[in-house]
Amino acid sequence: ASRCRRHPNIFYSAFLPRTIMRIVGIDEAGRGPILGPMVMCGVAIEEGQEKELELLGVKDSKLLSPSARERIAAVLEKKYTFHRVIISPIEIDSMTGNGKTKNLNWLEADKAAVIVNALKPDKVIIDCPSPNLKAYHEFIEERLDHKQGRELVCEHKADAKYLVVGAAS
Repeated sequence: ASRCRRHPNIFYSAFLPRTIMRIVGIDEAGRGPILGPMVMCGVAIEEGQEKELELLGVKDSKLLSPSARERIAAVLEKKYTFHRVIISPIEIDSMTGNGKTKNLNWLEADKAAVIVNALKPDKVIIDCPSPNLKAYHEFIEERLDHKQGRELVCEHKADAKYLVVGAAS
């Protein structure tokens, strides 16, 4: 995968034609800042490529062995466009916690919107950490650059339900 010159956190493997629906799955890893950063990723596929993900063995990364995760990640990084956001423990601490205006769920929603705006999908599926799906959906929707014609799905355990979200995990 190669980096986009204007946006160093976007990696392109191939440009997806816009005549086919682009679907993006978004998930996070490392929600607690004790052991390191939280990393969020969005993976873009073309409608119909779910079967390729299935044949590759994609699923929620928590259900894969370390060697399977590494093998699958290597293929995903070469074949699909993705956007990764790394949120340092310092940023997490400065935005969340006692007396702060955000909690970790809203920080994650902000970063999900950044990923959506970068990848510009027709449909996005997000693994939602918030107990309030409607509020989380509305929070992200408010931060999107292009609101028309985009389907936004926020679900609990989306990494286990949708292969494209599993690919992002």
